[in-house]
Amino acid sequence: MGFTRKYIRESNFVLTLVRDSVSDKELCDHVRLLTAETVDMHPFLELTDVTELRDLSGITELGTITTGTFEGERKPHKVDKLAVLVASDELYELAAAYMATSLYYRHEAKIFKDFRQAIEWLGVADLENEINNLRRE
Repeated sequence: MGFTRKYIRESNFVLTLVRDSVSDKELCDHVRLLTAETVDMHPFLELTDVTELRDLSGITELGTITTGTFEGERKPHKVDKLAVLVASDELYELAAAYMATSLYYRHEAKIFKDFRQAIEWLGVADLENEINNLRRE
């Protein structure tokens, strides 16, 4: 299934769902599309949910790190935030590789294993029901 982006534009929020399997190329394409689609969203708040990513065979640490550099195509804003929601140590390691590069371009980025903590940290806890509905669609 790959990447699905769902927006709550009035809150400058995007939920990125990553499901089943992805490749380095799909990750690259996603980051470039996301950057283009959110160029005017500030502060930009993103929750990337990779808890349903099952097949990691098409994605590499090097590809993940390299793709993180594409965040540089976005004009940084002092309060842009990225929260990545993971369900396993293996996903945590891939998210950490991405963060290592993307932190040069994002104000803050953090990895979570708990959904509620992630949305609280992003400052969108008031959107919990709406975000959960988007996660289920």
